[in-house]
Amino acid sequence: MDFVMFEDVDGMEVFVNPERVIWVREYPGQTTVISCGDEDKFAVRLSPAQTVAALGKAVR
Repeated sequence: MDFVMFEDVDGMEVFVNPERVIWVREYPGQTTVISCGDEDKFAVRLSPAQTVAALGKAVR
């Protein structure tokens, strides 16, 4: 199982399994949220494109 490390908006390390990511969405304030399910959501300070690239996924 592979994990990708991100720093969340609070400066804490978050390890995300790319296979569990459901969606990536941009919010105001230069915040992008990564969703891995109902309550597994992580806010990071990257653009959605940077986040998806870090997860090793292609954008269609």
